[in-house]
Amino acid sequence: MSRPLKAKVPHQNRAKKAVRQIKSQGKIWLELLKSGLDQCRDTQVRGRRENFIHNGSFHEAVAPVLAVAQCFCLMPVSGISASSYQGLSFSRRSWRFWYSVVYLCSTSVDLGFSIHKVSHSVLDVRSVEPIVFHVSILIASWQFLNLAHLWPGLMRHWGAVEQRLPGYSCQLKRARPARRIQFVAFLLLALSLMEHLLSIISVVYYDFCPRRRDPVESYLHGTSAQLFDLFPYSNWLGWLGKIQNLLLTFGWSYMDIFLMMLGLGLSEMLARLNRSLELRVQQPMPETYWTWSRTLYRSIVELIREVDDAVSGIMLISFGSNLYFVCLQLLKSINTMPSSAHAVYFYFSLMFLLSRSTAVLLFVSAINDQAREPLRLLRLVPLEGYHPEVFRFAGELASDQVALTGLKFFNVTRKLFLAMAGTVATYELVLIQFHEDKKSWDCSASSFN
Repeated sequence: MSRPLKAKVPHQNRAKKAVRQIKSQGKIWLELLKSGLDQCRDTQVRGRRENFIHNGSFHEAVAPVLAVAQCFCLMPVSGISASSYQGLSFSRRSWRFWYSVVYLCSTSVDLGFSIHKVSHSVLDVRSVEPIVFHVSILIASWQFLNLAHLWPGLMRHWGAVEQRLPGYSCQLKRARPARRIQFVAFLLLALSLMEHLLSIISVVYYDFCPRRRDPVESYLHGTSAQLFDLFPYSNWLGWLGKIQNLLLTFGWSYMDIFLMMLGLGLSEMLARLNRSLELRVQQPMPETYWTWSRTLYRSIVELIREVDDAVSGIMLISFGSNLYFVCLQLLKSINTMPSSAHAVYFYFSLMFLLSRSTAVLLFVSAINDQAREPLRLLRLVPLEGYHPEVFRFAGELASDQVALTGLKFFNVTRKLFLAMAGTVATYELVLIQFHEDKKSWDCSASSFN
């Protein structure tokens, strides 16, 4: 029996040795893991509830976009970075207000220079372009200044209605509206910046009307030609005119971005109510539920009308200026481009303008689409659950026209898209009859890109 035991000893020694090696290696791995965790603990901030929980409010969603707008002299509201709308305020003593006032004054002076230049040239659809551009941005900037005064009270009303809405089922859905608004806004800002850079590249790459020997000076001279009609060229004045031009270009794009944000925010409020109705509409619900739904719908409608009173002027300017520039760009599209760089910039600008104008109309008209959805859902209410309050709710839905307007001249609905398309086609046919190919790229015409 002793021989088999002696035969097992080498195997036991090898097993013990392997166990010791595994233990020693495991200790090394544990020490490495501990040191790695210590490094992570030293370099990262401990997650807290307020660091990742979204409150789902419209104020939270638009705060980053409003911060960018204030860098370009628009929406001088204080407290946009506050955690709630309660921190918003407007003061004529703040630097934001006077920053915007200085911008309005500089835009007015620049408009005067543009009018002086155009008055000494041949008047046609191309020559009045800088006047239309300056006037639309000047009026819109004034509207944004007035809106900044109303914004704190408007957001308090908005927040009060939001608190009455049905809650989100999970954190992901709660964060989705803010992410969607910010994605749309910053995507359009990036495309607007790309368009502006392409305009600079096209002029510097191929300057078909050189005004100076240096291409940069020639570009600055062409951008601010209305200034150098009265003053001799200087670099500081050229750069000052370029800064003004950049502010105007951003203001033009921001009009559409702001209206898209309002459309997304208001349509989301109606969509939350519609989702609640869709879940319960086929069930016999008590009359108190329909009273709550009707009063909540009425609160949203009153908020939409208050928003419309505040932004209808901006809506009219946005749609009017977009209609004018779409007609003008389509007219120029039949011309021969002076270079490939100009062609790339022009067609990118045309597609961006058409896409942005269409997006504004679709996002804002979504308010009307969502406001009509409850009437369809009420047709699904079973007979045993059809209370008098349901009949009253249906009557209000059938009689209401819920939509943002352009200073009460038109309602922004999907039908407006066909009306604008017909208007563009009509004016294009008229303009083509009086169009000459040489006018759009004539050196006598100034560049205001």
